[in-house]
Amino acid sequence: MSQSAAGPTPAEADQPLVKCLVWDLDNTLWRGTILEDEEVELPEEIRRTVVELDARGILQSVASRNDHDLAWERLEKLGMAEYFVFPQIGWGRKSDSVRTIASRLQFAESVVAFIDDQPTERAEVAHELPAVRTYGAERATELTGLAEFSPAHVTQDAANRRAMYQAGFQREQAEQEHVGSSEEFLKSLDLRLVIEHAGDEHLARVEELTLRTSQMNATGVHYSDADLRALLADPDHDVLVMSLTDRFGSHGAVGVMLLERGRKSWRLKLLATSCRVVSFGTGATILRWLMAQAHRAGVHLTADFRATDRNRIMEVAYRFAGFTQQPCPDCGPAAGPDAADGAEGGVQRLHLVPTAQDVSTTMRVTAPTLGADRIHSVHECYGYRVECSYDVAASGVVRDFFGPAVAADALTGAHSRTVRLGFSVQDGPSGEAVNPPHNLDVMTGDPIVIDTASSRCVFDPTSASGELVLARTDLDSSAVWGRWILERLFLYLVCRSPRSYPLHAGAIETEGRVAVLTAAAGVGKSTFTYWALHRGARLVGEDILARNMDEPGGALWGYPRALYLSPEMIARSTALQDATAAPIENGAKCRVTVPAALEDRLLSRARPSCLVFLVRGEGAAPRELDIEEALDRCREDYATAKSAEGVAAVEEDLRELLAGLPLWELQVSDDLDESYDRLHAALVALPTKSAE
Repeated sequence: MSQSAAGPTPAEADQPLVKCLVWDLDNTLWRGTILEDEEVELPEEIRRTVVELDARGILQSVASRNDHDLAWERLEKLGMAEYFVFPQIGWGRKSDSVRTIASRLQFAESVVAFIDDQPTERAEVAHELPAVRTYGAERATELTGLAEFSPAHVTQDAANRRAMYQAGFQREQAEQEHVGSSEEFLKSLDLRLVIEHAGDEHLARVEELTLRTSQMNATGVHYSDADLRALLADPDHDVLVMSLTDRFGSHGAVGVMLLERGRKSWRLKLLATSCRVVSFGTGATILRWLMAQAHRAGVHLTADFRATDRNRIMEVAYRFAGFTQQPCPDCGPAAGPDAADGAEGGVQRLHLVPTAQDVSTTMRVTAPTLGADRIHSVHECYGYRVECSYDVAASGVVRDFFGPAVAADALTGAHSRTVRLGFSVQDGPSGEAVNPPHNLDVMTGDPIVIDTASSRCVFDPTSASGELVLARTDLDSSAVWGRWILERLFLYLVCRSPRSYPLHAGAIETEGRVAVLTAAAGVGKSTFTYWALHRGARLVGEDILARNMDEPGGALWGYPRALYLSPEMIARSTALQDATAAPIENGAKCRVTVPAALEDRLLSRARPSCLVFLVRGEGAAPRELDIEEALDRCREDYATAKSAEGVAAVEEDLRELLAGLPLWELQVSDDLDESYDRLHAALVALPTKSAE
């Protein structure tokens, strides 16, 4: 429908918002004719118009009679090509181009607009596509001030709309080229569904989903911003928003769920999902996730459903999931919503007794545990103050790795560094976890990404914060990937810090003396360190020690909660029979979490009394080393990820730390008791330097 220069008529003012603006090129987007002029000019005010419309979530495309390659090359040179989706540049009619764009975007013609400098072109489009609004090129700079181009709210999804559509085109192309089943294609997409409690930043999109979603809306009820805020404030209600991503990009927020949780049953008041993600099985996955949550909570489920002229597919989804009209005395009335819900009549109350569920075979689902608050605790690790926020399902990983929480103000000295970690749990395909690369690229990356293809950590060194997403299958798996990821993360933080460095060493404390024990791989440092613990020593750490150069007192931080032992060694210790043990190195060793029964024998921090290099041998007396040899033996460890200046600073600190301390080489024989007795005798002969 054409508009006059004086502005829209009253009838035109009632037109819906424009979702896509189609630009002509010559003398419209740019000044000049590309086939005739040596150069064309893009006015800065036109560039600003395109950028602003894009930021408002209005898609833009091109319908131009031109040489495609030449025109597209010029758009790229001007830095404008990225703003236009599905452009039509050729020699056909403009109306055919606009129709093709609308069809490809699945838009009604009434939400498409066309701008061109030629009255004949606008007339041709208006005649063939009377619902399309047309504008003369002279009005280009006015568009951002017109009501039809000015949405009341611009959600984050709207601002990203172009990127989502462009990713969609790539996705469709990949599907056309895929050879195999539909399920195999879905698995190849690396689909990730995030379900989270809605916050203020989500409300506009949540309201939009309840208002605009029709085919995938279980009741057709619109919840206003005020309605949603009231539900957010009610502790018995959950307002959940779902977003979906895949390897091509984000689909944005694709669903909303309104849930009322009672003691015996949960009521699903509304489920609405975007039609764009129906083909991925998103609705069914959301329902299976909810059923799994209700099953774990031991409650029944009810779901409100009101048939409309378009939402038959939602009824099918509920019925297929197992919801019936079977009444349940524990679940309230069989039909009809509360008056406060603002729904119209005709609502059915469907019922389901939930069972255990495999949530999805094609997508990973990260979601909260319903009815459980997130847990917050403070811990210490390698000299870092660690603030943790985690889903209750991840509490075992946090407890086993960090051990008991410390007081919130426990580490507030000038040397303390704070790390913030959030833990979530995901359901989904139980793919076999892999050991990701362990190299400088990962260690020094920004962000640090540790991905086992099952669980994943993304840590931002700039903000010192990270998110761990742990596969639910990993929580019960002997692989214990969440704990392993944390070990590697903190090692990376120590290595990449200019004021910290690691030593590949353990440490034990006995009778007030602390021996730092290091050795080449395969010598048996882990076994010897544990045997010292078995014999009554206290454990500072078994594998890695960390030094923060800004901390006074010459202290070394250890991680005493993990041991790396052979199954035979574990079997020899009654204290480890109930400990969590995860096989590694094809079962040659196990990662053992030190049990709570030994908690009083663990030290996270100590000042060294001596440095001992373990070697295999027959049991000769300790041999003294000079400091240069000691530094040389440790250099490969403490120099990791350090510049030449950093290595010099480390060596200066180490010299000061080790000055005056005994530096020994100790032979370890197969007789662990005899070897420990020799070290113990040498230690007790030293002056006392108490552990901290």
